[in-house]
Amino acid sequence: MEFRRMLTIVLLLLAGLHLAGCCGGSSSKEKIIVEKQVPAQQTVAPTLGKQLDDLKEAYKKGIITREEFEAGKRKLLGEQ
Repeated sequence: MEFRRMLTIVLLLLAGLHLAGCCGGSSSKEKIIVEKQVPAQQTVAPTLGKQLDDLKEAYKKGIITREEFEAGKRKLLGEQ
């Protein structure tokens, strides 16, 4: 009977220590979480040459008509 009582007390103490370790308990050590700030990616506008190439490629692939190609080229070159 005494052995059973001691075993119960030991098991309760071990369970309490285990839970205290999981939940932080009364530890004097503090966990510091450091968030790393990632710089935002800079977006670079395509150059005029790249825009003209893309427009020409769209025309070659049949995505836009000749009129749309010419209008887009004039717009890019500021000739509207």
